Amino acid sequence: MNNPRRMRRQARRIRRGGMQPMMLITGNDQLPETAMVLVLRWVWRYRSELAPLYAAAAVLGVACWLHAGHRQWWTLTVAIAAGAAAALTGFGGRLGLPSLVERLYAAVTTLAAGGWIAGAAIAGPFITPMPQLLTIGGVVLAVPWWTHRRRRARVRVERKLEAWPVIAEAVGLAGSQVMSAVVDVWGWRARFRLARGQTITDVIARIPALESGLGTFRGALRVYPTPDDLANRCELRVLDMDPHADAIPWPGPSVTSITRAH
Repeated sequence: MNNPRRMRRQARRIRRGGMQPMMLITGNDQLPETAMVLVLRWVWRYRSELAPLYAAAAVLGVACWLHAGHRQWWTLTVAIAAGAAAALTGFGGRLGLPSLVERLYAAVTTLAAGGWIAGAAIAGPFITPMPQLLTIGGVVLAVPWWTHRRRRARVRVERKLEAWPVIAEAVGLAGSQVMSAVVDVWGWRARFRLARGQTITDVIARIPALESGLGTFRGALRVYPTPDDLANRCELRVLDMDPHADAIPWPGPSVTSITRAH
């Protein structure tokens, strides 16, 4: 898996299966706690929630540029938006949009953005009703993004793993690092690089403490060796919901005795 092309292919297969892979890169450099650093840190921490705002700013910037000197390109903008929407609907599964609803949402958002840019390029981005349309349309289209279950699950896991150095020190695994994480239907799993002298046996012995540190319910955490079988690596599997907690209902007829025909 050291080949970049193989890693990209594997990531695409995982996304098509409905999972959300993510790579976490951490460092030990501490920046001075200035106001600008705090703002930038806040903007980065909440980048997922603020993504619609960033997209609206990008759309506004493109519209201003077109209106300033390329108004005749509005037809090209509409054509590009329509083509991109069609491509997202038909081939969005290869881009990490496994469900039809997600592909339709991406297509509608692309068409709406392209249509607004084309209109703003002709009339002007700050001429009524273009600002009102951008604000109302942006809020309406942002609601599905904010409420998306997998997006919220991925953000929750990212923020939980950002605190891993503190958790690891509290449970006796100081020096271990998060390598990558994947969110799926039932929960998430993460791969860890252990510090010198630590093994998977040490991690297994600290499962109750890890469950407390990660804020999971009892029995939700599993520890496995990694496929490369390196002694200084392990994989944590965390279940947000137990797939075997509830019995599958039987849709057929109910009987109270083995002597009754069914």
